[in-house]
Amino acid sequence: MSLFFPPRVLSRIKELDLDVIHFFTPSQVGMMGVYASHKCDIPLVAQHCTDLREYVEHYQDTMLLPGLLALIALLPFTMKVNGKDIRELLKMYLPRRERVQWNIDIVERVLTLIYSKCDAVIALSRKSKEQLESWQTNEDYCYEITLMPNGVDRIKPPTEKQLDDFRAEHGIDKKDEVFGFVGRLGAEKNLALLIEAFEKVAEKRPKARLLFVGDFEYRATLEQMANQTAHPDRITFTGALPRERLGVAYAAMDVFTFPSLTDTQGWVLHEAALAGLPIVLIDKDVSEVVVNGESGIYAENSAESVAGAVVDLLSHPKKRGEFGSESQRLARHFTEKRQVSKLAKLYEQVIIEHQAESND
Repeated sequence: MSLFFPPRVLSRIKELDLDVIHFFTPSQVGMMGVYASHKCDIPLVAQHCTDLREYVEHYQDTMLLPGLLALIALLPFTMKVNGKDIRELLKMYLPRRERVQWNIDIVERVLTLIYSKCDAVIALSRKSKEQLESWQTNEDYCYEITLMPNGVDRIKPPTEKQLDDFRAEHGIDKKDEVFGFVGRLGAEKNLALLIEAFEKVAEKRPKARLLFVGDFEYRATLEQMANQTAHPDRITFTGALPRERLGVAYAAMDVFTFPSLTDTQGWVLHEAALAGLPIVLIDKDVSEVVVNGESGIYAENSAESVAGAVVDLLSHPKKRGEFGSESQRLARHFTEKRQVSKLAKLYEQVIIEHQAESND
């Protein structure tokens, strides 16, 4: 991490003669994009990819505040600001009695200020769009938001042999009823809830198996939790798999579960849907491919609720198949080609409007 923008980087950006700068998170690299846009008068598109507010709440015991305050100090050197903006930034330095709330206030205000300076802002889900709109309490910092999920294409399904080999490698029987998760095994993903839910599912479905596909620092904690359950041999960790091999993991599942409350979209939801899986989802506004009672089930943030939804789907094969077919149908509306085409049109619109403003 660095609070300085190397002049050679800005020089290289100028040489590229860019039509648009598109940044994804206002951390160091993202702020370099904001800085370059300001210095070179290039249209700027922001994509809200990280739910920083949820991260602040989840990691409330870590030292986030110094980094947030450093970001505030950086803003006047990064983008065009006026006296009103400076006063707004200075307000963020006023201490709050509650440190977590102070962090939350900074995140909401800083992102609102940054995004209000952009030519376009993209939200990947209804959840993010509504969140960003709710932060616009000051009419001086309002902006329009475009809802545009990232496009995801179907991963190539495995051959029968590849699926058999995967099952054999991980001790999965063809008669097992598998539900699971694919993604980074981070603490903020709410994955411990799946282990709690599994114990309740196993009481009613003896053939049930829980599958975790992915890796990260929280894996060790999850493995310890799994070893303390009544059926540790029925909770499987595959480790990380390259994306081209994920098709076999989805094919091995009967139900896909997504307990995270910190995601802004969740590509794996699209991958699972395209693989024909019914989905159990807690954060219902995070995806356009899950419709309650049609392609999946919305569960509450509790082991009992998640387990109930999983048991329902495992107990009704016909319903599971119908939901999986609807998952595929919905996900086909968000292919890479379709979504990139929409993004290109947004770029064209932004360029025209930016040029018009520059000529006024």
